[in-house]
Amino acid sequence: MGVKKSRLKPAKTPSGPMLLHVLSDSTGNLAGHMVTAFLTQFASGTFAVRPWNFVHTDDRLNRALAEIATAGGAVMHAMVARKHKTLVEEFCAAAGIACCDLTGRFVEFLSEAAGIGASQNVKALHEVSDEYRKRIEAIEFTIQHDDGLGVERLREADVILVGVSRTSKTPTCIYLAQQGYKAANVAIAIEAPVPEQLLAVKERKIVGLLIDPWRLVEVRQSRQRSWNMTATSYIDLDHVQREVAWSRQLFNRQGWPTLDVTKTAVEETAAKIIDVLKLRPVEAE
Repeated sequence: MGVKKSRLKPAKTPSGPMLLHVLSDSTGNLAGHMVTAFLTQFASGTFAVRPWNFVHTDDRLNRALAEIATAGGAVMHAMVARKHKTLVEEFCAAAGIACCDLTGRFVEFLSEAAGIGASQNVKALHEVSDEYRKRIEAIEFTIQHDDGLGVERLREADVILVGVSRTSKTPTCIYLAQQGYKAANVAIAIEAPVPEQLLAVKERKIVGLLIDPWRLVEVRQSRQRSWNMTATSYIDLDHVQREVAWSRQLFNRQGWPTLDVTKTAVEETAAKIIDVLKLRPVEAE
């Protein structure tokens, strides 16, 4: 394998986090997302993540393992090729390093359940398929319909998010677009008329986003400071309370489902939107 057993550094020092090496023979997106989800269950600073991406040749893998042997820590990997899975597992066993395969057992489970063998094709993870093209089209659509742009084509959207300024409409739309949904968003303000094109949409594809006024003021104050904006009613609590109440009344009057995003991450908001609107997975279309 080209990697000699060496004396390891401590996995964790009294004053520092545990070093967690995350190996992937592709972009590392899958492994990164999985590890990020797992680490939410631990206090911040418990682990220091060191990603190793595109480790798809023997030479790259051997060099990575050599550095891991010197640095110490623990290893999590999402290697697709069986040969490289074995190399990582044998190395970690010999070096006394904790090791976890992020994908192996899951792929084996699907293979056994379906009665067919897995391809071990690294490139298949990022194949330019019809589903991939749909995601790209969705992202382009979302960019073209951000913050009220392109209202004349709102009916072409799979989902339309509506809310006052700074209710996470844009990041939520981008997250939905990455999953293949054409997402548009329209900002509304108590001082301005609601776009007629929005009110004309009768299909169940609109969701109103709400937020606690106190939290909204905090978010807007932060934006005001970073943009060096002058003080206006934009951050006045009384005005913001009226604005949020007005938006709630509008949503109720139009019969649009609503979601409170005060303490909700974009990923969770997006998942709730998909559930509320009963959106079908893009791959199933």
